[in-house]
Amino acid sequence: MSRTAAGIAVVVTDHIPERGLALASESGDVTIVRPDVMQLDLAVTPPYLARSYACYRALRERKFAAAVFPDVGGDAYCAVRARETGTGLSETRLVVDCVAPTLRRIELDGIPFLSKNVLGTAVAERLALELADGYLCADPEVNEWLHASRWRLPKRLNTPLEGDRTLSRANVALRQERPLVSVVVPYHERTQYLPFCLDGLARQTFSPLEVIVADDCSTSAAAHAQLAEISKRTWPWPLRVIRSHGGGPEQARNDGWQAASGELVTFIDDDDVPFDDMVDTLWRGRETSGVDVAVGGGRFFRGDGVPSPHHGDVIRIPLCDPHELGLVSNQYGGPVALWPRALLESLGGFDTSPVEDWLLLARANARGVRLTAPPDPVFWYRQTAKSRHSPDPVKMRDAAVPQLADVFAERLPDDLRLLPRLAAGAYAELERRARAEQPRTRVVRSRVQGFAQRARRIQSEEGTAAAARDALRFLARRIARR
Repeated sequence: MSRTAAGIAVVVTDHIPERGLALASESGDVTIVRPDVMQLDLAVTPPYLARSYACYRALRERKFAAAVFPDVGGDAYCAVRARETGTGLSETRLVVDCVAPTLRRIELDGIPFLSKNVLGTAVAERLALELADGYLCADPEVNEWLHASRWRLPKRLNTPLEGDRTLSRANVALRQERPLVSVVVPYHERTQYLPFCLDGLARQTFSPLEVIVADDCSTSAAAHAQLAEISKRTWPWPLRVIRSHGGGPEQARNDGWQAASGELVTFIDDDDVPFDDMVDTLWRGRETSGVDVAVGGGRFFRGDGVPSPHHGDVIRIPLCDPHELGLVSNQYGGPVALWPRALLESLGGFDTSPVEDWLLLARANARGVRLTAPPDPVFWYRQTAKSRHSPDPVKMRDAAVPQLADVFAERLPDDLRLLPRLAAGAYAELERRARAEQPRTRVVRSRVQGFAQRARRIQSEEGTAAAARDALRFLARRIARR
């Protein structure tokens, strides 16, 4: 550990303030971190990781010898992912103080139904503990429960700085010779967006690259002219345009990676824009962590032009290994992920599905493929009215329930293989009933507030005409759902 790292950071939350303050009083050089009072300039999805991201942001610019997090809420999750992927906190020992795990409380209280937020919180707590350098536990009953849970526990400590201070996965040497990475861009008629995507790839700090634009049967003259033009241009890397067999973005991605020359393959949709270090961050994360696949989170934006940061932008943080939550919610990640080409081949690539990226990551995870993700986003995710997930995302998810249930059923005996389908179907029905029972005034108020906020933002960025067009598209989608 570097000599410049000194002192201990103790995260104190409103849930169990006494325990955090007691830990702080037991040590000398202590900085108290209070995520509950922090004002983030970003919104986080899933929302149960917002406090964890606030903790990580508070710690990443400073060098502490150790940081102690409460287990409740999974506050250490983003910090341990940053250390695992080599994107931050390389000199800080990360310790989880186990007092009241959410899953233990669920078991003791006999809670029959778990919301996605509660289940996600429990999963984040588990992952944070398993990836930490050590844990504290003053309660023998809690420690006994942790061992009975069969989680992959780190070393139990008496004090945050006890024993050998060697950090897990710290200062891992990266390969000197970087492999060729193939970037596959599925494309279909979106001529206005593809230039922004390719310009972002042209700014990549990683080399060597190749880019494959997989055209999903575009028929317009504008699309054909654009593909011909980009093929003639000079790029910092080889570019190929291939004609996909049709069948949507999943088939275009499959045709793309099958044509790839790279040892590693990643994907980005034609309307999204990569950060300049997207490929480099994913490659470093995969190399440093030693996992199979590095998944990238996105920063959401609206508009038809170049993305720019704004206060309150939403970022998405993947869990990668969401356990049971993965049956009812995609917390694995999205299509922006760095895969070994050989692994894609062994998995057979993307299936035909309305949630093809969710399904592929779930299948990979079920077969023991290890995933990780840096906590910070690596690309801009463009929200457009014509996105195939915009009209009715709940309906699309429900249509994929049988495929996702079959993935989980593979782990069960033959006479229990319908259980995941029953569970996912029942969960979807309970969610529908819960939404239907919400007071009408609350639903309307929430939608009006969200619509007004979006309209103000679009008006400030693109003008009144753009805000009016978005309002008309929104109304058309609402009518189409009825």
